[in-house]
Amino acid sequence: MEQKQLFFSIIIPAHNEEKYIGNTLEKIIEQDYPTPKFEVFVIENGSTDKTYEIAKKFETGNVSVSVSGAKGVSLARNFGVGKISANSDWTIFLDADTLLESDFLKELNIFLQKYSNKNYMIGTTSIRPFPDTRKARTWFSFWNFCHKIFKVSFAIQIVRSSLLGDIKYDVSMEMGEDLKFIKDARKFGKFFFLSTSQVSSSTRRFEKVGWWKLFVQWTIVANLPHFLQKNKLMRLLVSNL
Repeated sequence: MEQKQLFFSIIIPAHNEEKYIGNTLEKIIEQDYPTPKFEVFVIENGSTDKTYEIAKKFETGNVSVSVSGAKGVSLARNFGVGKISANSDWTIFLDADTLLESDFLKELNIFLQKYSNKNYMIGTTSIRPFPDTRKARTWFSFWNFCHKIFKVSFAIQIVRSSLLGDIKYDVSMEMGEDLKFIKDARKFGKFFFLSTSQVSSSTRRFEKVGWWKLFVQWTIVANLPHFLQKNKLMRLLVSNL
């Protein structure tokens, strides 16, 4: 019996991502998955570099580039939600520096149908680092373990599209918006974790801030009450730890 092919929508918020967006889109276009069964929306939001111009070069029948007109990753993601097809089964929110190898959608399709009786509503995947150094592999293995155990994520969130009429990313939050989005989605069903070799993400934020410092910051944010996660002063304090 031939397996059904789910329809995937991929939303990529992009702010000053000229160094990464081209490679990200090139990888997506190379997916070993039927083109009519997935769509890609790049949402450029307030860039001052060539992000928009580079992304437009990849615009095809199932790849669309739009301008949200306002800065903010949550605003861009919510803007993208308004563009997805009515046929969409699952929506993938993808960071602009995160790469999907050619078999990713095929593997995700198999996984979601294999466990269709689990009432999964949202999930994430394991992530490999690039550059792929020993230090980065160690840290990413730790993060992958944490994401699986504590049901959190970075770089990629995968949500059932039918849920997007009930939940949105909170644009008022200064930090922890991904955590709240996942928490809201889990009110409707279960969280899944897909172990895969098909997803990799840049180590740039870790190298810029510091691996241990970012660990401390994220741990604090994850444990703050919601009203403090929305507080601009608290974000400033955490970022300066």
